[in-house]
Amino acid sequence: MIYISIVLFALGIIFEEIFIIGWSVGIFVGFLTLAVYLVLQKEKKYWAKVVLIVGLSFCIGFIRLSLVDISPDQSLIQKVGEKISLTTRIAEEPDRRDVSVRYVVSSHESKSKILLVANRFPEFQYGDKIKVEGKLALPKNFVGDMGVEFDYISYLSKDNIHFIIYQPQINLLESSKAGLFASLYQLKNIFIAKISNVVPEPNASLLSGMLFGAKQSLGTDLLDQFKNVGLIHIVVLSGYNITIIAWAILSFTYYFGKRNLGLFISVLGIILFSIMVGLGATVIRAGIMALIAILARYLGRPADALRWLFIAGFLMLLYNPLSLLRDPSFQLSFMATLGLIIFTPFVYQILSKKFSFISERFALREIISSTIAVQIFILPLLIKMSGIVSLISFIINPFILPFTPLLMALGGLTGGAGLISYFLSWPFGTLSYLLTEFVIRTVELSASLPLATLPVGQISLWLIIIWYLFYGFIYFKLKSKGVSPHPASGHPPLD
Repeated sequence: MIYISIVLFALGIIFEEIFIIGWSVGIFVGFLTLAVYLVLQKEKKYWAKVVLIVGLSFCIGFIRLSLVDISPDQSLIQKVGEKISLTTRIAEEPDRRDVSVRYVVSSHESKSKILLVANRFPEFQYGDKIKVEGKLALPKNFVGDMGVEFDYISYLSKDNIHFIIYQPQINLLESSKAGLFASLYQLKNIFIAKISNVVPEPNASLLSGMLFGAKQSLGTDLLDQFKNVGLIHIVVLSGYNITIIAWAILSFTYYFGKRNLGLFISVLGIILFSIMVGLGATVIRAGIMALIAILARYLGRPADALRWLFIAGFLMLLYNPLSLLRDPSFQLSFMATLGLIIFTPFVYQILSKKFSFISERFALREIISSTIAVQIFILPLLIKMSGIVSLISFIINPFILPFTPLLMALGGLTGGAGLISYFLSWPFGTLSYLLTEFVIRTVELSASLPLATLPVGQISLWLIIIWYLFYGFIYFKLKSKGVSPHPASGHPPLD
């Protein structure tokens, strides 16, 4: 019943997001549900509790979103198109790109945040007190190369960002004060700099992207190639990437019979990684999803992990219900973890029967199984976001992803050793360069192949819903037939 309740809670959020009716209607429906429950309970109807749980779950989601104020600050709305001046602090870690950087700031007089799209240099840091001057504008949605419209307005509004200033004049008034987040961001930037001292571009940016999501020097062309072959997830902070890596570490240590050690290393790695990149909302979300996925693998009880996944998703939406439809990171993190938990065992069995030549050594078969399971499961979302189907992604992902944990380890060793000595980091940097060069060349070659991608353009939300209902049908069909991995495989059963 917990799954139904959480799904209905999410449906309540979607209903309010689409129709924007207001909390008063939700309260009315809630009281109506209670009244119906009392009548049914009095008549001792067995489904009275079902009505209560269904109705209240929907109403709670409905009311929760209606209580979120997503409207822009009216005092700033009146100044759109005008040049404004404000003194503020940088509220989030800067998002640095090739030639520009994005800062998020807030005005003490406004509830809304402002996004500054500034020149790459001079650089400012998280927590810096700055004076900003520029023309206030509203964000606009834009259409990508494949004709897919990105709802940039909604994407920013989920974080209460309603305004943009392009090319502002920024003057530093006071450097950031020492603090946990400022120290973490500084440590991360030093780490990236140490990697760049040894590894040339764009290889250094690939390593930085895999470790921290910092991909500023990869360039638009190379980023597009990673997207076209379905590998963009390895250079962004996502639950997909973190979960696959954690799963790979756990599977690898299982191979050597170190079950408890594998869990410890995986959990510790996720926690340290999350702290290193600053414990932002995206990182926390991805970290939680990854922890749930490896817990499923460790316990061999996907049903338990599935329950915790839904609880975690519920708590995240309770905190910020706007994430459900407006945050691609949340969508991918949740669905990637769901795919890992429920479909990896099926894929593993298929590979064991039909593709037995794939070795079990170093847990290669398990890593490939989990990769394919996730890739298939998040395919509808990837198509919706990009407007393309990467026909080669099902080949390139299992081929490249087994190297991802090694690449991250080498990148970490390069940066860590660089904190001590340039010469100490050089051997690790050399190995990192060779392996990243292999990845980049493979991606470039794969992206250049005929029919590597199939453009499909915009797809509707209803098609995605039908697509996932079909996945659900397949899952229950397989489970009803008693399909499960062979016990000798060491892979967790379906429960």
